[in-house]
This record gives sequence, C-alpha cells and structure tokens, in this order.
Amino acid sequence: MVNRLNPFRPTRWEHQREDFRLIWFTKTAEQLDSEKSIYVRGSRGSGKTTLLKSICWEDLTNNVSLKMQRTLADFSHIGIYVRFPDHLSSSLSSRAWKAAFDKPEVADWEFHKYFSLIVEITCIERMLHACHQLRLSRNISQSPAHELRFVDDVLEEFPALSIFVGVRPKTFLELSRLLRSIARAMNEAAGRGTFRELQAQLPAREPGELLAYASERLANGIRLVNPRGERQPGFRFCLDDCEVLDPLQQKSINTLVRISRFPISWVVSYVGAFFESTETFIDQQPLTEADRKVISLDSRNEDDFRELCQAVVSLRLLFSVSENVRNTNKSDNISDFFPLPVRLGRRDVNDMAAVMLQRSTSPIADELVRAASTLKDKLIEISKRHRTRLTKEGTALPIYESYLLLLWQGREDAFKTSFSPDDEKKLLELAPRLVEPAFEAWLRRKQRGALLQLAAVLGFRRLPLGGANVATSLADGSIRDFLEILGEIYESYTRRQKLDKSDQGSLDRFATSRTQIGWDIQADGIASASSSYHSSVSSRAELDSDIVMRLLDGLGYYTSILQSAPDDPAVLGRAERGVFTVRFSRPEIISPGDVTSDRERAVWRAIRQAEIAGYLRTIEVKFHDGTDAQEPEDQRGRTITFRLHRRFSPHYRFSFRGAYEQVVVTPKELWPLCDRQAPADARAWAEAMATRSVVGNGSQLPLPLGGDQDDE
Repeated sequence: MVNRLNPFRPTRWEHQREDFRLIWFTKTAEQLDSEKSIYVRGSRGSGKTTLLKSICWEDLTNNVSLKMQRTLADFSHIGIYVRFPDHLSSSLSSRAWKAAFDKPEVADWEFHKYFSLIVEITCIERMLHACHQLRLSRNISQSPAHELRFVDDVLEEFPALSIFVGVRPKTFLELSRLLRSIARAMNEAAGRGTFRELQAQLPAREPGELLAYASERLANGIRLVNPRGERQPGFRFCLDDCEVLDPLQQKSINTLVRISRFPISWVVSYVGAFFESTETFIDQQPLTEADRKVISLDSRNEDDFRELCQAVVSLRLLFSVSENVRNTNKSDNISDFFPLPVRLGRRDVNDMAAVMLQRSTSPIADELVRAASTLKDKLIEISKRHRTRLTKEGTALPIYESYLLLLWQGREDAFKTSFSPDDEKKLLELAPRLVEPAFEAWLRRKQRGALLQLAAVLGFRRLPLGGANVATSLADGSIRDFLEILGEIYESYTRRQKLDKSDQGSLDRFATSRTQIGWDIQADGIASASSSYHSSVSSRAELDSDIVMRLLDGLGYYTSILQSAPDDPAVLGRAERGVFTVRFSRPEIISPGDVTSDRERAVWRAIRQAEIAGYLRTIEVKFHDGTDAQEPEDQRGRTITFRLHRRFSPHYRFSFRGAYEQVVVTPKELWPLCDRQAPADARAWAEAMATRSVVGNGSQLPLPLGGDQDDE
C-alpha cells in the first residue's frame, strides 16, 4: 500500500505493516534460513523489520512484490513474526518480582519461568494460526487426524492448560484461542500484582519445554508443498522490537535461544546497542557464535545499502505508476526501474564548491578560482592522469585541492585559516606532490572539511548538496530516511515543474524520465528533508521532546563548529570531529545524596531516548571494570560513544558523511542541555564548548571513510 500523492512516503498503515519486501533482502534471506539463530541489530528505519518478515509466511503468501521474487517452497523454515509490544504488557517487568520474593536469585528464576511461558504460549499461538492459514492456501499438507491428535497430545502433556477454558479445544484455531486467553490472563495478573496466585494454576514445566514439545509434534505431521517433493519444515520465530525488554527479559530470551534445537530457531531484532546477547540462566553456558550470529544493519556495506535503495525506489514506483506506463517500461531487472545514478547523478565536492564560488560576491571566491585555474593548468602539463580528468576545454577545477594547499603549512596536519598572494605563488611548487598517490589520498580525506570551512568563510548557510551518493549517505543506513529524502525531492520536482503532485501523470512523468533531476531541485529537497527531520523531534509523543531537542541542537551546532569554524585550523588538520564519547561515573565514587547521580541519569536518559528514536547513532557502549549497572536507564559505570544521524547534516551544516573523530564530553558538560529548571541555550552552549582545549586523543576511529577512492 503506497501513498499515491507521494509514493516515497509510507502511509501510517504501511509503517505498521512494512508491507513492501525488498529485493536486496532476498539475498540475506538465505543466511536467515540457516539452522543458526540470528540477532539483528539496527536503528529505526534501517529495514530490520523487513529483514525479519522477508521469511515470514504472511508475506510469502500475500505480498505481491515478494511473491515475484520468492515462494515459501524456497525456504526450509516457516517464519512466525511476533512483535513484542503487541503481546507483552509493559507491567510484566522484573522489578515487581524482586519485591515479591525474599531471595533475588529465586525472584529472577521465577520471573524467567513466568516470562518464558508467555513467550512460548505466544509463539505456539502464532504458529498454529500460521499452519491453519498455510493449509487453506495449500502451501503445506497435513491430515485432519494429525490436527486432532496434536491438540490432544499437548493438552494431555500439559493438562493445566485446560482449566482456562470450559470446552476442551480440538482444532488449531480453538487451541490458539485458548493460548491467547492464557497470555491475556498472565499479562493482566502482572499488571494487578496477582501473578503469584496465577502462577499456581499454570502448567508445570521447565522453561522452553512447552514450545519444544509443541513444535516437534507439529513439524512431524506437516510438510511444505514443493514441486520437487514435500519436506518437513522448521519454525523460525522472529521477535521484533526487543529493545523494549529489560535485562532480565533479555536474559530469558537468550536462554530460550540457547536450549532450542530443530525444528526451532530464532531471529531476535532490536534497536540500539544495549541488548545483552550473551548471558543466560544456565551456568557456564552463555550464548556464543556457535549458537547465534549477530547481524548489524548499521554497519552495512555502503554499496549494499545503495543497491537496497535502488531496489526499494524501483519497486515503489513500479507499483505506483499507471498500468500503461508499467507495461511500456518493462525491464528484465525490476530493480532498475528508477536508476539512481542516472536520475540523481553524481556531484562531487569540487562541483559543490564551484557552485558556491560562482554565486559568491566575496573577493576570496575570485582569488580561489584564479588559484584553482593555475593549479589545473600545471596539473595538465605534468600529469597524464590529471590531463584526462581536467581538460583545458572543461569547466572542472581542482578547488578543494587548491584551497587545502593554499592553507597548508608544510607539516602533515598544520594549516592556517587564511591565504595570501605569497601562498598562491607556492601553489605551483606543490603541484607535483598531487601526482603522488599517497599525497593525493591524504588530501581527499580532508575534502569535506575543506568544503564546510569554505562555505563558512564565504557565508553560505546551505550547501548545494545533490547526487545519488550524497542522498544515500544522508540516509545513514536507514531505508525509511532515504525514502523520505527522495519524497522531498519529488515534491520539490513537482513545485519547480509546476505539476500537480496528486495527479497520476505527474508521478508517471517523474518515474519514467531518463534525464537527471536538476541540482537545485535536489538541493531544495535535501534541505527540506533535513528540516522536516529536525521538526519531527518535537512531535514525538514518546520522547521528552524539549530535552531531546536541546540535546540534539547543542550537539548539532557543536559538530558544525568543530567541522567548519573559519578560525579553527583543526578543521582541516583533523578528520571530521563529532563522535562524542561520554563516560559516566562508577557507583562507588558517587557520594550519598550527591546530585551528580541524578544529573547523570537525566543525561543518560536523554541520550537513550534520542538513540532509540534514531536521532543518534551509537558507535560503542562499554562497562567500566567493577560496575553493577542493571537496568536500561542505569548509566552507572558506562561509557557511550555516538554521533548525530547524518540526515541532520544540512540543517546543522556538518559533513554529509557524518563524523569520524572522537570528542570527549562529560555528563557535567551535557547537563545544562538536560536541565529542566534552567536550560541552556543550545547555540550558546555549543559556542562555549568549542572554546575548550580538551578533546579526544585524536586517534581515527575504525569507521568506513568511504571517500578515499573518489572526490565525493
């Protein structure tokens, strides 16, 4: 289901269903079909839900675009999708259990038994519903006798289940209805605090036993229908939104994963870096790589993400254009229906710098154009490779190279903030160094810093951003963000072309044109997408929006100053700064009654909210030695490293490739942004922070720079 006014903007229903399955994920589906369980870590909008549900029976039988690529017979598992907030009460937390039992270890174990049972019941209920529907659609074969025998076996093995219903169930649907009622009763008892009374009525079993028993007997009696023959399936339980689980619930899930065997396997999906994916309730048996594989979507290869974006946009437009256009523009590869390299083109740093110099009235612009022209002529004279790239007839100029060399003081990271006529004379002497591959690569790593500082020197508030690589970079690994960026470009296109965006003909024209979308149109759309992303913070009901907004504003302005300040030579001397490292105090060094702990907790909570919402990208979270942090909101003894989402880049004016170098910030320094009583002005805070002399250790983070191979 697509919003016809703008096919790049999902409807509310589609956000919930994530209905469009993507070509790229069918590659990943192969590894998801292995016997090993999978833990999927991603950020909001990174496509983790699509990754989960690409093997689930609902999509493989109902989704048109996915059915064009795969069938259920391609897999050996039946995927069962479970979204935790839909089946789990927020009152079912470990805190109430610790208060109800004298010994903490007893409380933890009893909670594990109770929580794991509700997970097992939910999984079995969804599994029975899936098998019933798959039999109706003739994707599996099963005898009626097996259905009756299965229900009887489960109720005889666990007779306590029968006390929750008046009439003994006989079919899959009746048993699934019974299990739903038990899950409701367990959630309600947790909310009312009567779980100990209900616990006595629940079936006696070891955690995991009920699900293992039901899955094994169900799998023995059904077969996947395949043209090449029938085979016994496994069941893959896809658990989504696991970031809502507290540490004890996470430990319980890990235990179920650890003890599972065929036909059961798991996909555990969560947002952020705080899911504990190793600890179990079984002594000396943590989860290891032998038990499960962790897939991080945030560290996805840039080429793979670009391919994903290409496939998503093509699929959306293919199912949105008129039928006549769809039939006229048939292609052997439907993922090429809307070729991003053709429609968005390629715009490198020198292209953007050239636009600014053409539009600027500053004398610095004329001086830099003159210097770049001089350097171009020299490079054409001495280098065959540059002669191919920089033809005499062409308009391309080595602008960022000239700017950097004019400000370079001869040592590796030594730059100044202005150049003189004498520096222009030295430019020709430095030209031969550009023929050296290592020296040229060193300059390329500084190109975005040069662009940002040049824009600040010339007084440009908005960079002329555009091109396929820039758009995918700003999406920061989030397919949802990429679609919204392209949606703003589409609306900018209809405005510039004076088209009615609600008219089908406008969409057909946009989708089938083979000319590049204008640079000004792209720049307007990208700027609008960044502004709307910033505005969305205040509309998020689940956030403490005032505090989160101040935190983002403060860090955004601070990142901009670190990367573009005209009077700061470190802008060019170091990689783009703005990866913030915050170290919180260990509990043993906080005095009783000290307000430090409360303030640090407020800072921690704001960072966590921004991370879960997707506005911050966590690089690393680690514990200090000897700490005892237990709850998700407990910051004690932790160090967290993060940066802002790249989509904020046009709004705050920092690098569209994000940040790469660490800057140490203390909780005490962040507190004024989180103070409700006397909040700091975000811009003034950032300017004050920029005057500090204490920064990180200067070491380059092991992050993919992505810009060393070309000038983009």
